[in-house]
Amino acid sequence: MSLELAGPVVEHFESRLLPEGIELTGTGRLRRLSIEFPGWLTPRQVEDAVGMDIEHELGVTARVRLRSGQRIRIEIALESDSSDLVTVPGPVLRVEGPHRPVSWLAGASAEIVLPSNEGPGLLTQRRGLSTPGGEPGVCHPLEAEVTLRARHLTSSAWTYEAQEGDLLDVPSEPTWLPWVRYVERGRAVEIIVPDGVVTVDERTSVDEVDDEFEVYPPEGLSTVGIWGAGGQTLVEVGAHRGLPGLRSLVAHEQPHDDAWCYVALRHLLESQADDELLDRIDWVLGDLEDSPTAWSACASKLATQLGLPLAEQADRAATTVLARGRADDVLLLAMHQLVPVDVASGGWPVGDFDRVGVEAIAALSYGRINTDDVPERGRDVAVAKLYAAGLGESERGLHAAACAQVAEGRLLSSLSVRPNPTDVAWLSIQ
Repeated sequence: MSLELAGPVVEHFESRLLPEGIELTGTGRLRRLSIEFPGWLTPRQVEDAVGMDIEHELGVTARVRLRSGQRIRIEIALESDSSDLVTVPGPVLRVEGPHRPVSWLAGASAEIVLPSNEGPGLLTQRRGLSTPGGEPGVCHPLEAEVTLRARHLTSSAWTYEAQEGDLLDVPSEPTWLPWVRYVERGRAVEIIVPDGVVTVDERTSVDEVDDEFEVYPPEGLSTVGIWGAGGQTLVEVGAHRGLPGLRSLVAHEQPHDDAWCYVALRHLLESQADDELLDRIDWVLGDLEDSPTAWSACASKLATQLGLPLAEQADRAATTVLARGRADDVLLLAMHQLVPVDVASGGWPVGDFDRVGVEAIAALSYGRINTDDVPERGRDVAVAKLYAAGLGESERGLHAAACAQVAEGRLLSSLSVRPNPTDVAWLSIQ
């Protein structure tokens, strides 16, 4: 049977039964949506609607209904016919689009964005308690296991809509979310929830003034619970050291490699002289002379600002690295004026400027809140910032800059408890 999205953007879908559920397929932003019930019995097609019924051997019946309209509506209901308390495997909702979905599955609130070159698709939970399903675009709309009281019913509802735009146009986050979720140590995340409650763990302090909560998260990433009429929504927050503090931490505590040299030199350029540290950098760079990397070439050039005679080594290293033709290596060298491309003036050393920039922003989940467990990389943050600078004060440029800023705050929070010299090096490029 067929379904139609009849909003500003029209999309058509066909449905079919699966061995454990039902599937919709389309050719727009939403390419595939399935709802499956692992371990249940055989599904049955219903005659009067797009959907299915399926039973579990413990006496639970599930009903799925899919309805056309300005928004596609997806309804899932589980009803127990048993006189006992029963626990059954929860349904699994899976969606796919032309690009990796960006999923935020946080209990009482959930959204899945489907980016596309024609603009985004958006699935929004209207009722339910969603949890992540282990990969982007996969969720448990009623948790992984569902416990039902005798003769009890529970349900979940989602809608799907599509918008015009391009790959960078993703829907805005819910307006009640904190505008800034990743802050420097000692600063507060401000959460405004009229008639709501905020809960935190023992490592987090919170001050309440009227309807506003000032949450002081511990260093690193953590979650707070925001309670509303639909239940608890888990929201990630974070606190981080400033970048100079992270560079100092890496310079004095991390293993000595090419990226460490770069970070340690950036640290020395902004702090007091440390001859012992400078000698260690000189020794490591000397050891790398016969097997240079892009980071060792850039570090050698930086070292000349501190009096080390490494200008020729930097040029030789750059020549060797360029011969390998790796895109990120060429970009790094260009950003340090070791190849004849002026990146700061809009030059681009390798590949298509727009494609590389958009790919970096996509890797950062477009700066949206998410539960996909896709870690940010310093490389992607640096490229996104460079891309935003190249776009200037345009709407597209401001959007790219905002995405990079959110991703950088989250990455700094993560690095504050698990420093990574390569990520800190990328973030330290000036």
